Amino acid sequence: MAAGPYRTETTTADWLNELRTRGDDLTRARDWAGIHAYRGELRRDVVFWTHMWGPWCAVAAHRIGDPGAYALLDEVIDGGFRQPEVLSGELEAAFGGDPDWPRLLERLTAPAPPPSLELLTWPVLPTAPPPALFRLPPEREPTLRARIPAPATDAWETATGLAEWVGRRWAHANGHLDVDDAVTCLERVDAGERFACVEYALVLTQALNAVGIPARRLDLRQPDHHVGLSRGHMATEAWIDGLDRWIVLDGQNRCHWVDSDGIPLGAAQLQAAVRAGLPVRAVRRGAGLSAGETDVWRSHFAAVATTGGTWAAGAFVPVHQERGLVCTPRLEHDPAVLYPDLSGVGIGLDLVDGWAAIRPVTNHPFADGFRVETDTDTETLPVGGAWVLATDPGEHRATVAVRTRYGSLTPHELIYRAR
Repeated sequence: MAAGPYRTETTTADWLNELRTRGDDLTRARDWAGIHAYRGELRRDVVFWTHMWGPWCAVAAHRIGDPGAYALLDEVIDGGFRQPEVLSGELEAAFGGDPDWPRLLERLTAPAPPPSLELLTWPVLPTAPPPALFRLPPEREPTLRARIPAPATDAWETATGLAEWVGRRWAHANGHLDVDDAVTCLERVDAGERFACVEYALVLTQALNAVGIPARRLDLRQPDHHVGLSRGHMATEAWIDGLDRWIVLDGQNRCHWVDSDGIPLGAAQLQAAVRAGLPVRAVRRGAGLSAGETDVWRSHFAAVATTGGTWAAGAFVPVHQERGLVCTPRLEHDPAVLYPDLSGVGIGLDLVDGWAAIRPVTNHPFADGFRVETDTDTETLPVGGAWVLATDPGEHRATVAVRTRYGSLTPHELIYRAR
């Protein structure tokens, strides 16, 4: 890579540290003769010369009567010096009474030269916090992966396939498991036991996470859920790479929900559509739900809690079926804060061998890297990796996208200018 205008020194040699210490001591003591005599050494500090040592040497030259003082001050101004305040008034004290001072002052207050690097547009992480997922402990996930169908190359195909598989794994019954462990559930199903919606959601949610699809369990409740029986239902909500959205998946009923355009819905979207009287329907492989079944299951979206929290626009009823309490780590008014866009990308800035670079970051829990693409090149970065910015003068455009095992997500634009 050719030398660029914004390369930064990252280390300081011992000789340079000693030089700067000596320069600091001389300027602090206002040792004009000493500064003047040390000028040749101070010029070796190419980083500090224009904006610190050069101006001090110009003042020192003026103080001892060296006629080269003006040439030296013009030199550093030509180099970009615009900070007379760093000399604590010494510049004006030395040159202020001279006839040429107005000319120098005009040059010192002229607009600064444009920066060598400007970021014009960059991606920013969504404000919603990372999602709380419903997972097995990491050491248990390989055991679960060995018991479930292998993932497809597409996240949506994998998710709907797992929902279908879980729904057919056993016939519904009202028994319940005493631990939140999908492996244990499947072992007990193999032994002949049968369970309810809670366990369908348990197995589906933990299975999705085990194959790299972010998923959380949904606790759904009907209107007036504080009285009666069978007022609740459990399902799953998963972030689907490629579709870049959260989508409800019902393991017990082997279905997902769509709007009138056939677009799969997340729980908050589904709840809003039901409240507004908009048409929604449940979709599954084979025969769909009957009209009566659709009405029953749709009614359970009157109240929704995810693994990470729940919400209510107005009053919140935490009582479920007279005795149960709806426990949640977060109670919100706006569900948006519980729906992070996991395709979102942010960037940090860093140095790589002294060159300006970006380090992409994401809240996607299963990201394995990033894809950075320009008009002429594509580069894949690992998580934590950096991408060095081009130094060619002009405006540069790139896109940055999260990558997972299922491919690249929505790209986000980065525009910067180099001089």
